[in-house]
Amino acid sequence: MKLSLLYTTFPTHDEALTISRELLAQRLISCANILGTITSVYTWKGKPEESQEIAVLLKTTSPHVDKLIETLQSLHSYETLAILEIPIEKCPPSFAAWVADAVN
Repeated sequence: MKLSLLYTTFPTHDEALTISRELLAQRLISCANILGTITSVYTWKGKPEESQEIAVLLKTTSPHVDKLIETLQSLHSYETLAILEIPIEKCPPSFAAWVADAVN
């Protein structure tokens, strides 16, 4: 089973936690690592911006990625959000089995 790690950000810890719990309940992820506050520096609507965000890593299997992205977009408060998939090339078989079991 191929695994994927998705990176995204949230405006608040509460939103990150609430949505992570929902994704877990829907069995779209096996785990969410809420990494904490980061400073993002970016261009938005033609202007430079800086803001504090909460970075999150979501662990899932590759077949669940499309549904996970769709669900995350529907639950998230951002107008345009970063959801970046990082395919996992190698990991211990026991970890892969745990992820697959958690989302199936």
